[in-house]
Amino acid sequence: MKNFFKFTLLIFIFFSFFNKEAFCCTKIVVVNIAKIFDIIPQKKKITKKLEKKLYSDFLVIKKMEKLLLSKINRLENKNLSKKLRKNLEKEIKHEKKILKKKIKIFTKKNRQKQESIRNKILIFIHKLINIVAKKNHYNIVLDISTVAYIKNIKDITNDVINLAIKQNNILFI
Repeated sequence: MKNFFKFTLLIFIFFSFFNKEAFCCTKIVVVNIAKIFDIIPQKKKITKKLEKKLYSDFLVIKKMEKLLLSKINRLENKNLSKKLRKNLEKEIKHEKKILKKKIKIFTKKNRQKQESIRNKILIFIHKLINIVAKKNHYNIVLDISTVAYIKNIKDITNDVINLAIKQNNILFI
């Protein structure tokens, strides 16, 4: 099956070279999507928004941890009666279970929101790349991470970053 696809691709490339309209004046450029992802101002704004949304849940978890630690410290007191010690141990076990569940839910919620935002940012970056490519009539845009070696090729990463900075007010949450 792999050989079939390779063979089909080779045939397509072979016949495309004889068709002058297919690759006439081909403009190939590269772009560094990872660099764009790290630099664009929209990512920073969205990250701050996400932190604000999740901060209240984070504070609840921190408060529960402090209360649990204070109960554990109280348990270390040797002057406690056996009945009080047993009640305190039960409370600690119960609160540990609740805390573990809250941490698990918080972690899952955080991961889902981060993935969602990451995908939205990547879609936004691809739209910016398409705008730059259409504006400058580029036929092929490759991510720099997929290219092993290319000599004398234009890099449009800074063009895309400048376009993102111009569109700084665009948020997509």
